[in-house]
Amino acid sequence: MPIRADSRPLRRRSGISLLEAVVAVAIVGMTSISALESVGSGMRAAEKSKRAIEAEALASSRLQFMDLMSDAQLQSLPDSVAKGKFAAPLDNYTWTTTSAPLSEQAGVYDVHVTVTWETGAYTVKTYLYRQPVFTTRR
Repeated sequence: MPIRADSRPLRRRSGISLLEAVVAVAIVGMTSISALESVGSGMRAAEKSKRAIEAEALASSRLQFMDLMSDAQLQSLPDSVAKGKFAAPLDNYTWTTTSAPLSEQAGVYDVHVTVTWETGAYTVKTYLYRQPVFTTRR
């Protein structure tokens, strides 16, 4: 043990220094920020997935409704079918539907259903076939 000039032994202080405390707090802070960023990223991804699943289901339901329409209805969509807003609790989603006959194929319609919300949109496209009306002469 080292001895002082006045012949009393020096005692080592136990504990941590201020510099060690500051370094420890900085390390804990950086680790906490990284953990919070990863949790936030996971929450944003979960919200995006939820929106995509809901929008796909809503677009598919509108497309199934379009499948029930007749040839005349597909040629001229009623306003209530062309666009609208979904009922609560999905009232933050709206839809737009278009139907156009293909010129090269009689009875085939190009159908688009777009579901939109405040930050995005989801579109489903398909073709529907209806037996064309044939007239005969007598």
